[in-house]
Amino acid sequence: MAAEHIKRDFPSLEPTSYQDPRSPEDFNYNCFAFVLRDVKNWWEPPRLFGHYWPPGFPEDVTVETAAAIVRLHGFTLDSDIRAAPKTESIAIYAIGNEWTHLARFTDGVWLSKLGDGHDIQHSRLDSLEGEKYGKVVRVLSRETEVR
Repeated sequence: MAAEHIKRDFPSLEPTSYQDPRSPEDFNYNCFAFVLRDVKNWWEPPRLFGHYWPPGFPEDVTVETAAAIVRLHGFTLDSDIRAAPKTESIAIYAIGNEWTHLARFTDGVWLSKLGDGHDIQHSRLDSLEGEKYGKVVRVLSRETEVR
């Protein structure tokens, strides 16, 4: 994703977030995979060629299904979406009841994968809110920091 597209889509995002991205663009994984530290799969239903979706979960994009998958990976505490996390956390953005983006909090910063674009760092969750991703609706945290 080019810098001008990022600036257009996320006008509140700090320019330093995408001027010095944390990784090159990579179409092999998306934000869902990124927050769960899987850089080899594109996590999105339905289970088609090129997509991964964990077995046993509905093939939908509801916030509840996304939260259930995130909980399975050890993020079991619902946290205040306005408070700074104290442990590793995952934020779920949504429009209506459909997840649109996930971000991970680790080492004191929020990290995101912008579609098939760069992995970026941002200081605030609301810097990605807007027409493209909607709003943060859930933050799930680990009980203790896991490395």
